[in-house]
Amino acid sequence: MSEKEQKENRKMTNNDLTKHSDFEVRQNLLGFFNLLLQIDKRNNPEFYKKQFNENYENNRSSNNSDKTK
Repeated sequence: MSEKEQKENRKMTNNDLTKHSDFEVRQNLLGFFNLLLQIDKRNNPEFYKKQFNENYENNRSSNNSDKTK
């Protein structure tokens, strides 16, 4: 294998490592925020239940009024 081919192979390997590192960083960041959300839901469940119930009631009342008209 020539020296030029070896350099090209190293460049390709470095690009693959960079892509893999970028992917891993994004996954770690998303995983971290997911963990924070789970902790917050466990510590403050009233914030999430209230939001769900309000959305449910708003959607329910608008659907019922549309069907009866």
